[in-house]
Amino acid sequence: MPSATPADVLAQRRRLTLSGDADGLADLFAPDAVIEAAFAPLGAPARLAGREAIRQYSRHVMASPLRLEEYEVTELYQTQDPEVVIVEMRGKGTLTMTGQPFVATSIQILRIREGQIVLLRDFADARVLDDVIGGPRPAFARVVTTQAGAKGFDDLIRLAQEQLPAAHQQPGFKGFYLLADAETGKVMTISLWGTREQMPSGIRDQAAPAAGLTPPQLETYEVTMQV
Repeated sequence: MPSATPADVLAQRRRLTLSGDADGLADLFAPDAVIEAAFAPLGAPARLAGREAIRQYSRHVMASPLRLEEYEVTELYQTQDPEVVIVEMRGKGTLTMTGQPFVATSIQILRIREGQIVLLRDFADARVLDDVIGGPRPAFARVVTTQAGAKGFDDLIRLAQEQLPAAHQQPGFKGFYLLADAETGKVMTISLWGTREQMPSGIRDQAAPAAGLTPPQLETYEVTMQV
């Protein structure tokens, strides 16, 4: 039986995306597939490595307030390499929380081998989704500094992964960074917020002892430049 053509794979991707089938979409990728987003919006990963990482992120996106109603290939170009195609994409949808519509376009380069996507490089205009989802750029940063104990960073990373979904639901949340120095044990978290009033008050450090952390130090900064 002949392998699926790139057009077949793209058609299947469209169907799975519009139906909200995150697992089916992830299974369309090779086990070691990579997705790279050259202009990823704030808070979104610039690179996903492996099918399972793609699966988790696909579930996250499809559970978000973005409802995609149209998603199509407007142009398909075959390169000299039979595995590589260049496509022009157009998506149309609605932000369910506000009813605000959006139209997003991108150029994608895909390597498709034996009916599976091996590599996807996406060049989308992230400003479209930033305008719909985030509105203004973050105005304030909340910086918490602490010191990791003998347990190292594994428990801390696990706790951060567990708490991030709830943080995404907070009004004004714009992004999060976890910085760690393995040599000194110093840990720093930076969360970005739309206004000072939307920032959490005080320090939620109930999880600190479980992660072997010293008492945290809180600082607040105004974001004066972002590039």
